[in-house]
Amino acid sequence: MSNILKSIKLDHNIMKSRYPMFMIAYILGVFLAVISKTPILGAFVVMVISALLTGQYFSIYEKNSLEKLYGVLPLKASEVVIGRYLYALCIIVINGIIAAIVAYIISFLTHKGMNSDQSLTFLSGGFLYVCLMIAVIFPLYFKFPFSKVYIFSNLPFYLIFPITFALTKKKNVLEQTGPKVQYLASHSNMIVVIGLCLGLILVALSCLLSCALIERNRTVSPPAEKPGKRLYFADNLRTWMVILVVLQHLAEANNTLYLFMMLNSAYFMGLLFLLAGYFTPGSFERKGPGAFLKDRLLRLGIPTLVYAFILSPIARIGTHGFAGNTPASLFSLGVMWFAVMLLVFDLGYVAWRAIVKNRSERPAAADRPKLSFGAVALFMLLLAAASYLLRIVIPYGTFILGFPSLDYLTQYLSFFLIGILVFRRDWLRSIPSSLGQLGFVLAVLATVILLPAAIIGSRSAWIGYGSWQSAVFALWDSIFAVGMSLALITFFRRFFDGGKKFGRFLSQHSFTVYVTHVLVIVFLVRALRGLQMLPQLKVGLAAIVGLPLCFGIAWLIRKIPYVKAHTLENTAKQGKMRRGRC
Repeated sequence: MSNILKSIKLDHNIMKSRYPMFMIAYILGVFLAVISKTPILGAFVVMVISALLTGQYFSIYEKNSLEKLYGVLPLKASEVVIGRYLYALCIIVINGIIAAIVAYIISFLTHKGMNSDQSLTFLSGGFLYVCLMIAVIFPLYFKFPFSKVYIFSNLPFYLIFPITFALTKKKNVLEQTGPKVQYLASHSNMIVVIGLCLGLILVALSCLLSCALIERNRTVSPPAEKPGKRLYFADNLRTWMVILVVLQHLAEANNTLYLFMMLNSAYFMGLLFLLAGYFTPGSFERKGPGAFLKDRLLRLGIPTLVYAFILSPIARIGTHGFAGNTPASLFSLGVMWFAVMLLVFDLGYVAWRAIVKNRSERPAAADRPKLSFGAVALFMLLLAAASYLLRIVIPYGTFILGFPSLDYLTQYLSFFLIGILVFRRDWLRSIPSSLGQLGFVLAVLATVILLPAAIIGSRSAWIGYGSWQSAVFALWDSIFAVGMSLALITFFRRFFDGGKKFGRFLSQHSFTVYVTHVLVIVFLVRALRGLQMLPQLKVGLAAIVGLPLCFGIAWLIRKIPYVKAHTLENTAKQGKMRRGRC
């Protein structure tokens, strides 16, 4: 903590020469306050300009080559970053308080008066706005030279401010928004709390992002693990994804936890396809095309048939009774759409390998390119564009031919292909931890900024049809999917790479749980139907009971002689694949 305070003091001493520039903010703020006859607007303007001026530190840093000074000081890179953010917040808060006092003086002299609720709303809105500015521009300043990104990083905020101000002056603007926005507008105290909390969250996440960027610049990737080591973390990650599938369907059955379901849908099935793609080349090269196809047909085709003709009718009747059923509703793919789509992808992979006639092993470690943030960012943008275009034809949530989420087809296919590429370049073992941290921060920032922009007040425009809200939503779920995938891969690799007996048990039974969990959910929903409690609590109670029950049933199923013999054989083969003996 003492080093962070020293960093703040150092920033203060370096910025002393630029403090007179803040007078520009006060002059402009007073001018606008008098002209607009809204004194508190002056405080808002002062806070915004103060946030922009705090970036001048990076200009001084660059012109005077201060990296040499910081190189000899006993300060960690993270302490410098945290100190920089705290210093900027101090400058903004101090100037905001002074400007608010000036605004009250102006209101007294001009006899305009100031409404306390309106003043707090303006100040909290200004705080959120400047926190958003800092959250966006500071990581850019840490990553790139100040002179190259200053104009482009600040220009959007110069434009947003007058546009926002003009909209607030427009008559009946609230009537054109959704009921939730109107509700917030009538409860100023909530706006104040939300503004302060969101602002601090944005700054904290941006600070983590900047720390990750600094660490990426100063450190190298850890050496890849020995190829003979089994990837237990991949097994455990797949198990966690299956558990999320169960929780997702529990939430759907109880018609609650909509945000949880939306966040899950954005990435968890895509990550399962990525893991499936990762292990596809090794299995193909070890078995050959014929044995590979036979294995996939057995492992994916037979469970799909069992589900469609046995489990699906039971689940349908258990949920809706015997009345009103049709063959299409009784014998459906249900959750096995994943297996069918994966089988199609596998067939495509076999066809591609037959065309290129390529049976080569992985390239040598020295010849494998490293995964860079630039490549990740480019993939995010391309995936967002592809998802946006697809949803013009297939809007979000459209159910087609038994597939509940074909609007995510671009993500599923691209993640499967990325999984193959990850195998070839051994990225699953060698992705830098800092890239995972960066991915998590980007995912959270996108959720805080882009997701509300897409869905709040837009009713259903965000689901597709070429609307701008759909473009923003596609950008959000692409950033979120890639960011969370990177974060979870590196997180599980670091903390859940052990081969303990319990973890192996869960991993061995996870696919059986995926196939059969729907029956458990139907049973639990019927059993808890008469229980008077919040649906969120019902989901929690059902999860506590249902997850052990799902794995217990999976254990019993795997005791069936044919299933046991088949699964034991495949478990041994998968062990070789995960050790890299391809």
